[in-house]
Amino acid sequence: MWSKWDRSRKGRASFAAVDHETARVGGRRLVATSAKVEKRGRRRRRGPLALFVFVCVAALVATITGAASPVVGTRFALVGHWVYNSVLQVAFHIDGATANIDAEAAVPGDPGSQVVQGETSGFVVGSSRITEFGKSTLSVEQSTAPPADEVPAGLEVPGGPYLVYRAAGKVVRLGEPPATLSTGGAVGDPVSTSDGTLWLYRVGVGLVCRLSPGADRISSCPVVAPKDHTGALTVVGDRPALLDLTTSTVNSIDGDRLGAAVPIGVSVSPASRPAANDVAGRVAILDPVARRLVLADAKDATAKPVTVTLPDGDYDRPVSTGSAVALVDRKTGTLLTFGADGMQKDSKPVPHESGSPRLSRGEDGRAYVEDAAGTHVLIVDRDGTVSDVAVAGKPATAPTASGQVPDPGATQAGEQRSDQPAGPRPGNRPTTQRPPTSTRTPGPQNPPPAQKPPPAQKPPPVPASPPGAPSSVSATAGDSSATVTWGAAPDNRSPITSYRVSWPGGSTTVGGGSRSAKITGLTNGTRYVFTVTAINAMGTGPGASSPAVIPKGTPTITISEGGRMTSDNCKAPDCHAVNVTMKGFAPNTTYTIVLHSSSNNSVWRERETTDANGNATHNNGDYDVSGETVWVTVTTSSGTVGSNRITWE
Repeated sequence: MWSKWDRSRKGRASFAAVDHETARVGGRRLVATSAKVEKRGRRRRRGPLALFVFVCVAALVATITGAASPVVGTRFALVGHWVYNSVLQVAFHIDGATANIDAEAAVPGDPGSQVVQGETSGFVVGSSRITEFGKSTLSVEQSTAPPADEVPAGLEVPGGPYLVYRAAGKVVRLGEPPATLSTGGAVGDPVSTSDGTLWLYRVGVGLVCRLSPGADRISSCPVVAPKDHTGALTVVGDRPALLDLTTSTVNSIDGDRLGAAVPIGVSVSPASRPAANDVAGRVAILDPVARRLVLADAKDATAKPVTVTLPDGDYDRPVSTGSAVALVDRKTGTLLTFGADGMQKDSKPVPHESGSPRLSRGEDGRAYVEDAAGTHVLIVDRDGTVSDVAVAGKPATAPTASGQVPDPGATQAGEQRSDQPAGPRPGNRPTTQRPPTSTRTPGPQNPPPAQKPPPAQKPPPVPASPPGAPSSVSATAGDSSATVTWGAAPDNRSPITSYRVSWPGGSTTVGGGSRSAKITGLTNGTRYVFTVTAINAMGTGPGASSPAVIPKGTPTITISEGGRMTSDNCKAPDCHAVNVTMKGFAPNTTYTIVLHSSSNNSVWRERETTDANGNATHNNGDYDVSGETVWVTVTTSSGTVGSNRITWE
């Protein structure tokens, strides 16, 4: 067994650094890292050499003997990515550079769990629990309940890792000091810089908040953006930036203010999602509405953006390796990679039977794609090339017919131990066999009775567990309503009994055979995200969310007589503003407003753009003929919408 860790005042294992060596724990190799040793002159150089020799010998002894106690002063650094195989209930560590599995830890968890790692611990994050295991001991340390029923965004940064529950507005720091912090409301996709600072965009509020390493609260939201704009965060050159999806511009964040807006050179939809990190100085933007990938220069407004047309599919947020960008089509289970110039680097299918694959960025800068069960991983190297890894461990040893577990050192008849050389063992000289002498003439010999081979041992069945996440969750807005649809969730060997659909302000439950639900009583002009979870006898699975939709009814226009105005064509005292209020129109769309009177069918025409909720207010127009009946109209793709009629006073 490993000895107790020397706990620092922050509660984490504290080890000194030593030179590179390899030790083995549970049959997997771990790499020890090194700190520089100060030189003290020629006569003192034996100290570093002696330390190096000591560590080498200690690591060799641990490798040969399987010793469980770590070398004092050793700190194991696993660089790469952890993936959770929910079938085997094991977390595997993958070395991204070699595509090898170099460590594993048996950890109980939920189907679809993700793994994030900090300096000394890994965390299996599921829908019902967050389980910590030591990266040196590879054993479970503790479990806690998650703060929200949604799939969080994980960030592996100094001082972390962090989990951001976007819809719930909660940030969980799993590093030191551990804490659960409130953002004050829903946030978009988080980003981080290399110093461990988290940046969060408050959806619908326009605030950009900052969480410094070790802070006990999110007390600073220094950057204010237009709250009626749709935005998303990214990082360019290790500096945060705000992508304004309403104006299609990029604003760098300089301290506590937004920098100058740089046009990206192409219009993108409000549903667009940028990668968290730049691709060779360009912002990688997925526009699912236009079905394209945009690579835009974040600093040079004159640089022409690179546009890549994508095959029809259901794409997740892109992930950058720094030199390439990766996209996963969840509809077909296909991984696509592109360079900063837009040229395709690679394409590979993600082996999967059910559920949606997960695309994430590892702490080594590579991108990793996991299938829903964590049984297969694709690794995207920094140049965009892809390699694949089958994630599987050694099967458990089956008991014998007597009920005893075989000795691992024993061999079956006719088998040679793989760890021993063939032929005679060292130290055992073979004896010369002499033929037996006999005076009798041998007669016919009866063959020995055939031995019936023992029956094949079936591996123990995989136990049932809570279901996986539903696939292809989408929503279609209606008048004060929305229809939510989804694909079947993996039942994980226990029939699904029901699905729960939840949204801010409510939830509903339908039968296990249902694939849709109509939600009524919603507020027109309000943005909604719907989350679907599957339930079976073993529990509730992870949730999958739809893109945001905005219910809208019949567009309406209301006018009223506003404050006094004057212009060349509008004279006091009868000149007043015409206040126009538009509701329920298409979001982020420019319309032409036409003012009519009982004596003039087209008094003036003015343009107004709706906000992200499809609403607008216009009060720049005026009128000055008392006694006339006035009204306005707006022409849409579905027809002309007219306002109420008033008599001008």
